Formats: sequence, structure tokens, C-alpha cells
Amino acid sequence: MRILFLHHTFPGPFRQLAARLGGLPGNEIVFLSERSRRDVWLPGVRNLTVSGVQPVMAKDRAERELMQMMRYGSRFANALLKLQQSGFEPDIVYAHPRWGCSFFAQDIFPQAFHAVYAEWYYTKGANYTFFTQGAARPAVEFAQSRVRNLCQLNALAECDLAVTATSWQKKQYPQQIAKDIHVIHEGVDTDFFSPKPERFRIEGCDLSTVKELVTFSGRGLEPFRGFPQFYRSLPRLLAARPECHVLIMASERQGSDETVSLERLREEVPVDSRRVHFVGFRPYEDYRLLLRASTVHVYFTAPFALSAGLFESMSCGCLLVSSDTEPVREVVRHGENGFLCDFWDHDMLADMTAELLARSDAMGPVRAAARQSIVEEYNLKVQIPRHMDLLLSAYADWKKARQTS
Repeated sequence: MRILFLHHTFPGPFRQLAARLGGLPGNEIVFLSERSRRDVWLPGVRNLTVSGVQPVMAKDRAERELMQMMRYGSRFANALLKLQQSGFEPDIVYAHPRWGCSFFAQDIFPQAFHAVYAEWYYTKGANYTFFTQGAARPAVEFAQSRVRNLCQLNALAECDLAVTATSWQKKQYPQQIAKDIHVIHEGVDTDFFSPKPERFRIEGCDLSTVKELVTFSGRGLEPFRGFPQFYRSLPRLLAARPECHVLIMASERQGSDETVSLERLREEVPVDSRRVHFVGFRPYEDYRLLLRASTVHVYFTAPFALSAGLFESMSCGCLLVSSDTEPVREVVRHGENGFLCDFWDHDMLADMTAELLARSDAMGPVRAAARQSIVEEYNLKVQIPRHMDLLLSAYADWKKARQTS
């Protein structure tokens, strides 16, 4: 069977599914992306990349978004045509439509079974007004989000299967679309992300003698993931816990509207740089070391799709402080497998973190419950077979229906 994955970045949420399918005899797996993680290699999966798309210079955000998506769509379409000309005709195309990667895929491969990873549908609900704390926003500000939904609607209107990771994400879609979306999380490698007492030491950062380590990780310094709130909590936290150090693993580059200026934050919030350590975006092994060495791990998010970091930190048995937002409450139960904190109250975050540091020796049951939640509900060994069964059985039913029609 030939299966084609389409995503802006390799391997994205398809990492484990693509690897499992690539390991089955007789399968040919191609993954087309613009970017690739250099530290990830999937046996049996051929990763092809398209050349980068130049940024659109339009001043209007909606216009810029639309033109950018069309550029991505065209760039990926040309790559798909070349793939087709080389003799590759997929049986299944599994796409993340957000950036326009799959906009023309159904025209190029009309005989294929098309599956869609439905990550996020932009609405005017809690997500949209979260940063205005419920206050209405001018109508023009939703234009960019409206455009972002176009690629998804294009894909979902004609797809043969749609999947999303959580019930919260499914709830964001219009009811007539949501009823056909299946909820299956991509799964966590609970063997790799497992508890083990470790000390953090990598080249350029040795925290092996630190008694208390508060950790924060992410793709970048994103307001949506609560980085400004976390950073503003640090002066109060460091004053309360004189032996505490803070380790932040995330890219410091301000590459988009979705990141914040670290320089500006540092001017606004002075912290002891000898106790707050930035190590950039690191390979998986270093990231796991951070989680294992953590005394308290902070994961914050606005109402948005949960990132893998929440599940991976819990799988490592981290003592977790997380934002009290609806997507998090689907996974974290306050006082049982983690602790919930008001997203906006950085003093509360500092106090809660300090209290957990003081009581960390008694928090073994909470750590164990965090790990058990992931093992029972999000384990890769359960989720990937479920995902594969859904995909392959839906494909078999679709193929049978086409043969009899």
C-alpha cells in the first residue's frame, strides 16, 4: 500500500503513525513537508521536502494569510505532480490542511482515499476572546482566522475520514462537520518518556547540583503557551525559594506574531540571570532529561490545541502546574494528577510552584497518577493501533463501496 503524508513540518503529529505504517511489509510511505526535524529519522518513511515559500508582504493580515496559503498550495501541488510523474500514485493521502499543503491534493490524486487531521477550527468563542478576557473584538480582527479556516473547509468538505486529537478540539468545529470527526490522540511513547531520577547536565549548562529545578519547555516563547505569565512569576518564586533554579527549553527567536520579545520581558521583569537558564530548542534526549530532572514543571496554554509537552511531561511523572483552561481540564485533574492555576495570575503561579517545591517529597502519589493517566488513556501502544485500525478499516470500506458502485 502506498501512503502519502502532507504536513508543513516533518514529522508533526504523524510521527508515530507514519513510523508504524512504514514498518509494515509491502507499504511505501512518503512524507512531503517544507521543514524537517534533523534529529528525527523514521525507518521505512521517505521524507521529501519542498522549497520554502517567501513571505507575503501585504499589509492586511487576511490578505497576507490567503496569499501565503495559496503559495504553499501551489508549491506542494507542483511537488505532488512531480511525485505523480515519477510513478507514485498513493492509495491513501493523509494531510494536515492548515497551511494549504493539501489544497490541490484531491485534484491531483482523485482516485486516492483522503484523510484529514483536523487540528483546530477558529471560532469567536473562548479562544478568540481569551486575550481580551471576554471583551468583544472588532469584526475585522477575525478576518485572518476566517481565512485560516478555508483550507480546512476545503479538505473536510470532500475527505473520506477526519481525525482530531481531543474532544475539546472536536468541539470547535461546526456541528455538521464535528459529527463526522473521530477523536484519537496521536499517542505518547511512554517507554521513552518515562520517570527516572536524573540531574540536568548538557554542554553549556550544568545544573546537576541544583536542589530545586522548575522547568518550562515549548517550541518558542509563545503567549498562547503562557510564557509571559510564567516569566512574570519568576521574581516572586525565586525570592520565596532561594535555592530554586529555573530551566527554560525553547527557541528564543522572535519569528512571528505568536512569540514575544525576550529582551522586552527582561527589561520589564528583572530576574537573577544566574538562576534562570535558557538552553534553546533541544533534541528529544535533552528534552526528556529536562523532564526527568524537573522538581516542578509548568505547562500553560490558552484555550487551544494541547501540545505534546503536556502529555510527555505527565508521562515522565512530572509534578505539574498547568493553566486552568478547558483543554487542560480534559487531561489534568486538580490535586490528583497535577495542579491547576489561573492563567492570568502570575502571583498565584509563583505561590503554587513555591508550595509544591516545599512539599515535593510528599508529591509522589500525584506524580504517579500523572504517569498513570497517560499510560491508561494516551499510551502510544494503544492509540496507534486504534488509529491504524480506523484508517485501514475506513479505507477498506471506502474501497469496497467504490468497487460495488
